[in-house]
Amino acid sequence: MKKILFMWLVISLLCACSDSVSTDINENESDKLFSLLLQENIDHSFGSVPGVSMSINSPLLEQKFHGAAGYADLEEKEELSYSQVFRIASVTKTFVATAILRLHEMDSLSIEEPISTYIDESFISILQSDGYDPDRILIKHCLNHTSGLDDYIFVSEDFMNAILKNPDKRWTRKEQVQGAVEWGDKIGEPGAQTKYSDTGYILLGAIIENFYDGDLAKGLRALLNFDGLGLTSTWLETLEAHPLDQSNKVHRYFREIDATDWDASVDLFGGGGLVSNTADLADFMYALFNNGIYEDQSTLNLMLSIPEYVQASDANDQKEIEYYNYGLWTIEVFGNKVHMHNGYWGITMIYIPKYKTSIAVNTTRGNSDRMIKKVLLVLEQLNNKQ
Repeated sequence: MKKILFMWLVISLLCACSDSVSTDINENESDKLFSLLLQENIDHSFGSVPGVSMSINSPLLEQKFHGAAGYADLEEKEELSYSQVFRIASVTKTFVATAILRLHEMDSLSIEEPISTYIDESFISILQSDGYDPDRILIKHCLNHTSGLDDYIFVSEDFMNAILKNPDKRWTRKEQVQGAVEWGDKIGEPGAQTKYSDTGYILLGAIIENFYDGDLAKGLRALLNFDGLGLTSTWLETLEAHPLDQSNKVHRYFREIDATDWDASVDLFGGGGLVSNTADLADFMYALFNNGIYEDQSTLNLMLSIPEYVQASDANDQKEIEYYNYGLWTIEVFGNKVHMHNGYWGITMIYIPKYKTSIAVNTTRGNSDRMIKKVLLVLEQLNNKQ
């Protein structure tokens, strides 16, 4: 679950800070330095970050790093491992967007088509009851958050209050779409403004299911070639069986509340829902940009295209949304283009084209923004040594 606090990355990466661990790197000591940065992220967090894991995949820079420091829970009962899985929240959107664009690439659908072509009549009726016209909401509008759909999660306190009252409740996608129209109002006409919306992405999940007998997990696994990419620690929680111990997840916290055992359906149907670890996330992001998923470069170019209209529905949200493409943000950091997505629970997935490098970071709680800044400085040095 996610209220995206975008620009935290930009602001924190560009602001000055005093360094305890130097980013100056000696030959063949990059792994040691990355490990020190992980520990520093915890030590300088004033107790807000119990643990952090990170994976880096960079054949160009000859880097393949996996590491972790600290604990998987606030009580510090279990040491964190880089291979440990966790709910990835909104980072799931990149997977869903990639799957939709694979269907587009395969000519199974066009992102210029209306969502009404593929979603169930019951969803169409719910949307129409709040003044939406599903015949005018195109698939691309859901991909880049210009659909005009309100976000069911944080449109009001109703959804969160319902979760806190009954964290074991099994939600349905239909209930969440209904919540979007009952708890909020139509934002605007399709394509007329931007508004980050999980509602649009759970409808995209329904569209994928339309091609895979109602099975979103099967669709993601097939379209994104999980097995071929070796993503053995990535699956849709509770929607598919998995051989890994699903009880051994990194803990998740909503404020001070341990949300690890909340029913997965609170965030499952496309806006979130995947479980993974940093190793798999870094490998997925690298494959996405290096011919591991798409068959044609033009599909990746389409994914990275900027919406024609980027005025946010709320001026306060403008910085969060204006650089959103189809399932990714594209920003500039230290003069370098960076493609990324983050998630509510403290996950960040990044690709830097200049270095052909992917990075995935997860915190048990809190953020890793300052550490990511320093990791990028190290990568710049490694690139300069090539």
